[in-house]
Amino acid sequence: MNPFHRANQKRWEATARNWKAMHDRRGTWKLCAQSPELVFVPEEMKHLQGLSGKRAAVLGSGDNLAAFALAGLGARVTSVDISRNQLEIARERAGELQLDMEFLQADVTDLSALADATFDLVYTGGHVAVWVSDLDRYYREAGRILKPGGLFLVNEYHPFRRIWKMEVDHLEVAYDYYDRGPFVFKHDEDVLDRKRGDYTQYEFHWRVTDLINAMLSAGCNLIDSAEFGEHVGDWEGAPLEGLPEYLLLVGRKRNG
Repeated sequence: MNPFHRANQKRWEATARNWKAMHDRRGTWKLCAQSPELVFVPEEMKHLQGLSGKRAAVLGSGDNLAAFALAGLGARVTSVDISRNQLEIARERAGELQLDMEFLQADVTDLSALADATFDLVYTGGHVAVWVSDLDRYYREAGRILKPGGLFLVNEYHPFRRIWKMEVDHLEVAYDYYDRGPFVFKHDEDVLDRKRGDYTQYEFHWRVTDLINAMLSAGCNLIDSAEFGEHVGDWEGAPLEGLPEYLLLVGRKRNG
């Protein structure tokens, strides 16, 4: 594991308890297996039909809402995350929900514990790519474990949202859109708080074209895409109304 990922892993191990408390307050994790539409938007759901008995991997599973929702759709799910603490919380919750899932602690750029061409679906996104220093390797690993004809779904926080300074009453560019980083921050254990602390965090601001090209290089043809979402969270700290919240890319693994 490279130093960037090791530092980010340490941050997520520390923040797991606060992240758990936030999701306990929301309660969505208790409902999403029965109501996957709480997790997946219609643009995703149309690609998530007929999953009963199919194998699905969720990379950078974090809170595991996507993993639980896919299990609820009938998939045999492998949840992959860099944080042992996050996975332990997810394992406990899966037990409570009576979901039969596999959990793997791994860096998304090294999925050597998973065999080639074994999954019908690989799902990733939300806020995963921002923590990953090598996007091409990350997506190549996703493509490697996909069966030919399998689907690779990426639903990422839209890159346009990562460039702004935290100014609540106006938009002001803080980061050049073309600068991928790494950007270095020192925060406390609460990943949503942004208070200065002792944990070093590295972020990588991938562009839209980076995400598309990495998917193509992973051996997948782009078959669908969408931009959606209007919610602006308090943690974003800028008036982002009118900007898309998420970017969806859907790839199909090429034969051969």
